[in-house]
Amino acid sequence: MNITIIGAGNVGYHLSQRLVEVGHRIQQIFSRKTDKVIRISKIIKAEPIDNLSSVKKGADLYILAVKDDAIGSVAEKIRKKIPGNSWVVHTSGSTPSTVLEPYFENYGVFYPLQTFSMNRMAEFTDIPFLVDANKELMKERLYSLAETISPKVYRIDDEARAKIHVSAVFVNNFTNHLYAIAEDMLRSEELPIEVISPLIQETAKKIRFHSPQTVQTGPAVRGDEATIQRHLEYLEKFPKYKEVYELLTGSIGGMYGS
Repeated sequence: MNITIIGAGNVGYHLSQRLVEVGHRIQQIFSRKTDKVIRISKIIKAEPIDNLSSVKKGADLYILAVKDDAIGSVAEKIRKKIPGNSWVVHTSGSTPSTVLEPYFENYGVFYPLQTFSMNRMAEFTDIPFLVDANKELMKERLYSLAETISPKVYRIDDEARAKIHVSAVFVNNFTNHLYAIAEDMLRSEELPIEVISPLIQETAKKIRFHSPQTVQTGPAVRGDEATIQRHLEYLEKFPKYKEVYELLTGSIGGMYGS
């Protein structure tokens, strides 16, 4: 498939390389940062563009890998350069596909459910792809395209995908923030950060084989009030983190009836 990718951030960077790796052609890749898009274009052998006015007609698919609040404005700009019947998708988990409806007759979503970082290679064979489109033929072809990238492909509509995205925020964004809190507390006390790394790894490994609810541990699920109070006393020196501790302790207690 001949594809144009609008956006060379974390998603666009990794997705473009994977598409080329499995045999697709990237016609153009866009980023406002000229140096960055030139560097990436050399890797994937695509034409680099740093202005949306340079978007060309003729791609089989246009993928908008941009921030959620920019999808509509980017779609409006490229609509002036490509036909209205072009196939256009975005990669957002929370934004409905219908944000593209005012601009294109054929639109959808091509959402890789994973966290991406520039400095870490993505394992696409482990990444679920959630696809949807307003027309059945486009759904089928997006599904087939996703299958060339990953064996984990799902047809998920806007409403269901938005619910999945909320759960993704809990398991990724929130848990990573908790890691950052722990790191900050240990640094503040001049204690070794690496001491908690095995615990993080083991916690993640457990849910490969068990429901998270069946392996919950800690003072909150045990109803260990003495330990909880000692923790809260210590956290007086970190008032913002104390609030988080109290909220999560209450949530765990409510789920397990402790």
